[in-house]
Amino acid sequence: MDRRIIKRIGLRHTYFPAPGEKTIREPHPQGYHRNPADGPLRDFTELDPSAGWAAGQLISTNSDLNRFFTALLAGHLLPAAQLAEMRTTVPTGHPGLSYGLGLTSRPLSCGGVYWGHGGDIPGYETRGGVTDDGRAANVAVTTIPTDAAATQHVKDAVDAALCG
Repeated sequence: MDRRIIKRIGLRHTYFPAPGEKTIREPHPQGYHRNPADGPLRDFTELDPSAGWAAGQLISTNSDLNRFFTALLAGHLLPAAQLAEMRTTVPTGHPGLSYGLGLTSRPLSCGGVYWGHGGDIPGYETRGGVTDDGRAANVAVTTIPTDAAATQHVKDAVDAALCG
C-alpha cells in the first residue's frame, strides 16, 4: 500500500514502521507466538515487521483495512482493467481459496465470495475482506493459530460477520 493511498482514502491508523522500528505507535493488543507449536506462548509484540520481508511491513487496524479493501474493490483506487486483473484468480490448493494479483477470494456460506488478503507475523494474524455488494469485515487475532481447528475459527468469524 502506498503512503498516498493511505492519505487519499483517510486511513487514520495505518503506517509503515521505519526499518528496525519495533514498537507499535498507538494503543494495541499484545501479540503472542509459540515456537515450537507445543511450546509456551511468548510475547512478540515488539518485533521489527520488516522480518516479514515482502509482506508489506504495514501496521493497521481492522477499520482501516475495511476502508482500504472497500475503496479498492469499489474501483476507487485503480482503473477497472487493473482491478479486473487483480481479481483473475487461480486455485491455491486450499479448499475454496483462490489467489489473484495480491487478492484472494473465498466463498461465503450465504453465497457469493469475499475479496481481501490476510496477513500474519509472529504474534498477529488478520483475515477478512469485502463482498461484491460492499459488506466488509476483518478479524485480527493476537496469536497465529497452530492447528486447523483454530484457523477455521478465524475463517468462520469472517464468514459470520459478512453473512450475519
